[in-house]
Amino acid sequence: MARRIVVVDNDPDALELVVLDLSLEGIEVVGTALEGTSALRLVAELAPDVLVVDHRMPPGPNGIDVAAEVRASHPETAVVLYSNYQSDDLLARSEALGVRFVPKGNLRTLRRAVQAS
Repeated sequence: MARRIVVVDNDPDALELVVLDLSLEGIEVVGTALEGTSALRLVAELAPDVLVVDHRMPPGPNGIDVAAEVRASHPETAVVLYSNYQSDDLLARSEALGVRFVPKGNLRTLRRAVQAS
């Protein structure tokens, strides 16, 4: 099944790399954002199948807050948290929300998470 993806990362280079990698795999990236508030607008406008979101994106809402809002307002949208930052609390919150956590830097694992969502 085709997946429509929105990708969010405050690092433009990391964002570009993820978009390029997913696109080369035939995954349709329908929107990108550099911060959480724009991510929430894009999810509302584009109704993607999957949201890939970084955790630390100052200023504004962080990735887990964006994930919580998306899970509450758009439960049909799968969320993948893709971040360098890891803590027991973040992993527990991700699990409680039904959000898949993928450590940043492993594009193969990210692709699998997106395709499985």
